[in-house]
Amino acid sequence: MKKISIATLLMACTLTSCSLDILPENAQTYDTSFNNEAGVNSATASVEYFLNIYAPNNNTFCTVGMFVDTLQDDMEIRRWNPRRVIGQNQSWKELYDIVFSANVIVDNIHRAKDLRDDRRNHYLGQAEFGLGFCYFLLAQRFDDAVITENSQVIKEYATSSRIDVINAAIDHATKAFNMLPTYDKLRKMDGTPITNRQTASKGTCAALLAHLYAWKGSIIELLKLEGDAQAAYTKSMEYSTMLINKQVGDYSLCSTPEELCQCFSAPEKTNPEAIFSFFYDKARSGQTFSPNKVAEGFVCWPVDETQTLADIATHPKFKLYKETISKLYPDAGDLRRTAFFYKFDQDHTVGGHNYAIPYKFRTAVLDPDQTSSSGKLYRSINADYVYWRLADFYLLRAECAAKLGNDAQAIADLNVIRNRAGATAYPSANDTKGLRKAIFREREREFIAENDARYADIIRNNYIKEELTGKFTTLTLSDMRGGALGLPLPIDAKTDKNGNPINKLIRQKTYWQRYE
Repeated sequence: MKKISIATLLMACTLTSCSLDILPENAQTYDTSFNNEAGVNSATASVEYFLNIYAPNNNTFCTVGMFVDTLQDDMEIRRWNPRRVIGQNQSWKELYDIVFSANVIVDNIHRAKDLRDDRRNHYLGQAEFGLGFCYFLLAQRFDDAVITENSQVIKEYATSSRIDVINAAIDHATKAFNMLPTYDKLRKMDGTPITNRQTASKGTCAALLAHLYAWKGSIIELLKLEGDAQAAYTKSMEYSTMLINKQVGDYSLCSTPEELCQCFSAPEKTNPEAIFSFFYDKARSGQTFSPNKVAEGFVCWPVDETQTLADIATHPKFKLYKETISKLYPDAGDLRRTAFFYKFDQDHTVGGHNYAIPYKFRTAVLDPDQTSSSGKLYRSINADYVYWRLADFYLLRAECAAKLGNDAQAIADLNVIRNRAGATAYPSANDTKGLRKAIFREREREFIAENDARYADIIRNNYIKEELTGKFTTLTLSDMRGGALGLPLPIDAKTDKNGNPINKLIRQKTYWQRYE
């Protein structure tokens, strides 16, 4: 059997400019590292680890799309200043490192001896989900991207169209969906149950597919591309329905917004609403932080016990005013006002501004610090990053139903979320801009200060000129087709760290070429 050096393949990876500090004489070979289940398990754990630390890194579109009143910095990014966006040079290397690692499993799992079919499906399912999820993020963040053949073909690749990237993601996610069981049947190598919601299950894959098809249909409509947007919306609804009807796992809404916040704030407990989460392993070292960088950006007093109310004017990256939140939740009976925001009925005025203080995530990891006056050092919120939860799919199904003209279904789903919050059902006196805008606003109310999804929500619903600012308000259809809604291709996709070309096939997207 031919031995393939892991180090050699990784170091030869021209796509991601890989450079690993591994000496060739110490390099393991695939046939030895994959010759038993322990090796496959280790490789799969690596994919999950990289997903955990890399996938949440979406700072640019958090900055652009976040529902906030003020930012600590990066206003030029929020205004989509082309040269500032190019200058930050956000890389896709981390996502392609995951793609490569997942492909290594797909390409080499056949080497494992005496691996039962159910265990093979488990590991392959995790790898296929990783591939599907990464291509989904690449399609959302970069539009056009590279689709690699496998881990063995090391060559220069041209970019594929955004629709081809979405279709590749759908293909991988569908394979994972067909391989994996529901989350209650997931098992570790020793047979014990897997209790976290980061390990992919059939429900996780259904969630990914629901979002993939919704994104596909929306991009076809927005950019006037060839394809059947209506069929894509229908498929999205099918997968959302599987989640809602418990066909792919026993998921249920928390009974109240307050219960939801309690689940967010006690990650060691089971959150019945969580479908896919990035696990916070705070015991791994004293330098670990919650994967939820969005929630972290809103943290101030009282969750950070080392601060006082006065610090709110300078410390959080993202800030909200009470007046803004009162307008977002016009129904005084909406329980999210008092659950999602700390003592919302009281004023928190600093420097002439009355702030709303996000309070979805109420506990923190505080390390001892003898040099601090409080004796404590704030490290992180104590929270997993619940990337997808069931409420998302009621509202996603409502969105797709409205686009298909099925208003009755859309209203029913929208009102499930409103009823849970104690808010007035649709249509109410505050719903003055139609059903589709009401669904979009409900997503804002439900997921505020929680995740990075708002930019994608805006794109899916073509509220670009209404909800974004700066350069976004002048973009033409030609600009958007030319890549204006995604990040420019990163420098390290074309050249190494010394500026030497590594891929002559990749071309910058037409919108960004004019600013280079």
